[in-house]
Amino acid sequence: MLIHRMSIVAGVFVLALFSDTAVAQSGFYIFGAFGNTSSDVPLGGLNRVDDDNSSYVLGAGYAVNRNVSMEAAYQNFGNPNGETDCPPGFTCLVVPLLAQADVMGISLSLIGNLEFTDRLDVYGKVGFVSWDIEFKDISSAFDASGEDLLYGAGLRWSIDDHWKAFAEYGKVELDFDTASIGMSYHF
Repeated sequence: MLIHRMSIVAGVFVLALFSDTAVAQSGFYIFGAFGNTSSDVPLGGLNRVDDDNSSYVLGAGYAVNRNVSMEAAYQNFGNPNGETDCPPGFTCLVVPLLAQADVMGISLSLIGNLEFTDRLDVYGKVGFVSWDIEFKDISSAFDASGEDLLYGAGLRWSIDDHWKAFAEYGKVELDFDTASIGMSYHF
């Protein structure tokens, strides 16, 4: 299923590259955002990562035309606590109490936007993320990794020809929900 989704995203990337609509600037940009991520991720058995944390994203993109962009990003979903649902009186391989995890990912996304005015636009995003959950100071038996679909929507305001501010809500199918605000610089 993931291979099918990745093929669709890759196909849209290729089609966007052959679009003939010009972009006034070079098309390349960098961005960063800070926000809050809510997670509820099952780790097999009765263990899970379930918490709200500060998060951030750093990345680069290319505006193929006025309505289509592609982005690659490093995403840090924060340091949620591990939890277990082991019933009292049972022996389970459980995440130790207050064990914190590093949750991060690398993503590729396709962004489509619609302009409301010359300074304000709304956008939607779809792509995939390769994620990794590593617990600090405990056995790697609780670590997990994988790939999932990501999608989101946002509102972007052009401050000038180079700087843009944005607010975004994004979701990773694994069960990460992120609300963030950020800035981008367009070359």
